[in-house]
Amino acid sequence: MRTLEALLRSYADGADARWWIGKRPDVRDSQLARAIAGLVGYPTARSDPFENDGIIRLDRAQAAHVLAVAGTTSLAYDPPSPSEASLAEAKAALKDFAGSATFLGNGHWNPGSPLGYSPLSAATFDCGVIGYDADNAFIFWVEEED
Repeated sequence: MRTLEALLRSYADGADARWWIGKRPDVRDSQLARAIAGLVGYPTARSDPFENDGIIRLDRAQAAHVLAVAGTTSLAYDPPSPSEASLAEAKAALKDFAGSATFLGNGHWNPGSPLGYSPLSAATFDCGVIGYDADNAFIFWVEEED
């Protein structure tokens, strides 16, 4: 967990980010993502993305991409294209989680694709990843205004 924690800490420096990493909350699986988000005060959006299928499952590679987008790009002014180095760091950090880990986000944030996401916050833009395995969990979420 140290690799991921160090990365989240560095991503949060100077960003409007909320993050947490620790032991997986002891709640029903159907409430797990909401419980993790609640640890940092989410959701705050008008429409609850947990009730409207706005939070989507990401594979490990997609989760690394979204995490690097959230941590290293401007959601308002940059394309969602993190550097290869940032992407490699995110991939390495997610190895702290078991192979069967679950990763969730509010969109895919693919470069060149139309931007479509379900907000978790009341900010103009927000992006992040919620992840968990049998023992541990994390959330990293960034908000940005234009």
